[in-house]
Amino acid sequence: MSGVWTEKSVPMTDHECAVEALEEIGATILASNQNQIRIRINGQEWAMQRSHGRYSIRINQRMQNSLNWMNNIGPVYEGAVQRKLRRLRTEEETAQLESERAKIQAQREAFENQRHELIEQRKQEILEKAKTLGYRVKQTEQNGQIRMVLVRTS
Repeated sequence: MSGVWTEKSVPMTDHECAVEALEEIGATILASNQNQIRIRINGQEWAMQRSHGRYSIRINQRMQNSLNWMNNIGPVYEGAVQRKLRRLRTEEETAQLESERAKIQAQREAFENQRHELIEQRKQEILEKAKTLGYRVKQTEQNGQIRMVLVRTS
């Protein structure tokens, strides 16, 4: 079968939260490891490959409409991330032994650092691409969210 193949991706840095989000939107997990998640959703099977803090799917453009579920996974994933952060904080607070507390705190900090690294990596990609296309990037921060606006340089 011929066609135009494209790749659609979703930023998801944590495997556990990604699996939880997929299950929450109705996907059945067929197989899962740190590099790939195989799922069945809406009667179709998909293999999501992990690369650079993102899970992506290669798809024939004629089947683009069958990926509507992927547009909805971002907010569900963020909810899973927030639940995991709350759980880790709660575990950290209730840990009796100092070694348990230090281990859980390190796990939470690593989780947050991973998210910040993805944001910085994506920001650098945008800046580099904008520069090669002849744009200048104006950046503002509102309520903890970074907003980047491309400005055409003359």
